[in-house]
Amino acid sequence: MNDSTQATDGRHDFDFFHGHWTIRNERLRERLVGSSDWEVFEATQRCEPILGGLGNVDDFVTDWGRPGSGQKFLGMTLRLFNPETRQWSLYWAGNHDGVLEPPVVGAFKDGVGTFVGAAEHEGRPVLAKFTWDQISANAAHWHQAFSTDGGKTWETNWHMWMRRIDAHGRLVHDDAVIELRQYTMQPGRRDELIDLFEREFVETQEAVGMHVIGQFRDLDDPNRYVWLRGFPGMRERAASLTSFYFGPVWQRHREAANATLLDNDDVLLLKPARPGSGFAPAPLARAPVGSQARPEAVYVAGICSLSAPAEEGFADLFESAFAPLLRGSGAELVATYLTDASENTFPRLPVRENERVFVWFARYADEDHWAHATRTLNLDPHWRDTLVDAMLGHLSAAPAMLRLGPAARSELADGDPGHAAAAVAARAIAAAAGPLRHGRDSDAELAHVS
Repeated sequence: MNDSTQATDGRHDFDFFHGHWTIRNERLRERLVGSSDWEVFEATQRCEPILGGLGNVDDFVTDWGRPGSGQKFLGMTLRLFNPETRQWSLYWAGNHDGVLEPPVVGAFKDGVGTFVGAAEHEGRPVLAKFTWDQISANAAHWHQAFSTDGGKTWETNWHMWMRRIDAHGRLVHDDAVIELRQYTMQPGRRDELIDLFEREFVETQEAVGMHVIGQFRDLDDPNRYVWLRGFPGMRERAASLTSFYFGPVWQRHREAANATLLDNDDVLLLKPARPGSGFAPAPLARAPVGSQARPEAVYVAGICSLSAPAEEGFADLFESAFAPLLRGSGAELVATYLTDASENTFPRLPVRENERVFVWFARYADEDHWAHATRTLNLDPHWRDTLVDAMLGHLSAAPAMLRLGPAARSELADGDPGHAAAAVAARAIAAAAGPLRHGRDSDAELAHVS
């Protein structure tokens, strides 16, 4: 067999799983009795290749204990590839008995791995099926099902959502597509949703393959909540949203969350304007559950409605004309995105389809920094001329500006040493510029079109 054949015969199908992972488990407490009672627990896993790539082995470590056992459960899987049959055999074992169970055997097709074999449950013969899907560079999903009728029907009894972690134990994200979500709240109930969201909906969304990038209070509308989440791609988006919104956490809390909302359909589907223009990885870990301190940073999202796709010139215009002026005013440009025109792969959650937008995000150390930078920008005739020229050509309306304050557990918050230095410099600039009324003064209004 030559190298070309080896590259495509299936022996590399599990290479994606090499490395370190954190795992969210949902396990049916009772099997084959019609139960819908799921237990949820966390685990870690490390997978390493063996036999020159013809196999791999992993260890599964958790604080969870098997029913009736007082010890923490440890498990392992041995996977071996047969070059003649081009199939994998998967053997599972646990510290409850130290015995390799009979293998499930199969292969991958169109990105989904299906493996079936004879098994036993509480003395009863069953067919067991392992399915691997939702696979990307840094995420994967595995689930186990049993059949008592020879494979005619199956009961899924265990899900594992795997997320790759780096050497520091932090999730590795790949945000090829993001959602910019703007919620109109029931009057006075925004903080109620924020408390619920930051307690229940951050780690649980990320466990099933999403990335909660940032959560914000709109600083100019007390009844608007804005947040961002990312996905590796549209296929993965559909799978992750299905897993979360049909999963136990959302089902448990959805009525409480929905009761705070008037409208949650204002959603833009975006992709990085160019390679590397999306949000950079957060420099520090997210604040822990229960954190309440509000970061001082202010973010501005500039939403530019376009008369033609951004690829036809506006992205280049922004980089050459708008970005230097924004940076010159003191803004820290952190990301640029444009419309992802892909079909909505999860139509239960509407998005603003058939719109063409370019969105830029800028960071300011605090509100004084934002106000002085905005005044500087609006007093610059080049900014006014650039904006007018764009509205005569590329823009179909004046840019909408969202002025956003990060919530306590937003990744886009204070804490980066570089941001701290920027804050010091910003305060020095503000002091040199003289006193300014807090909030939106007449100059600041010009750049804050909502």
